[in-house]
Amino acid sequence: MRVSQPPLGREDAGLIFDESAWPLVYVRYPSNGLDDEGLEIFLDRIMSYLRRRDKFACLIDCRGMTMAHTANQRRRITDWLAEPELQRLAPHAIAISVLFRSALIRGALTAVNWIKPPPAPVKAFGSVADSAPWLRQRLAEEGISLTPRMEDLLVLRQ
Repeated sequence: MRVSQPPLGREDAGLIFDESAWPLVYVRYPSNGLDDEGLEIFLDRIMSYLRRRDKFACLIDCRGMTMAHTANQRRRITDWLAEPELQRLAPHAIAISVLFRSALIRGALTAVNWIKPPPAPVKAFGSVADSAPWLRQRLAEEGISLTPRMEDLLVLRQ
């Protein structure tokens, strides 16, 4: 028996945001990366989650990306991470799991996080299955019970 994928959710600039398992959010990056406007859409959406002031976890799927962020985009992300509002609201993001196919990129993200710890817990993984135990643990530590929809997301989005 084949289990079907749940609907992906809303799409903006090639990004797909699936909030159907809130407080566990799934975001899929487009394979061709993001232009500057797309990056702003992504950052704005993450801020909208933080502004809810509800604890949440985020699964960001970058496994299909074939183009990295530009130098200007990396600088924008660095500036965004330092913004006072983000710093103040970051504790609401209890876990951010970022999926990359490349072990080298996963290692680079881990190293960057050691050098400059992010304002919220961020870990890199190669698959949803690899990240699921950590996400479940972080949610449990925060007293958030897994719903059937959250479990579906962690099982079906392989």
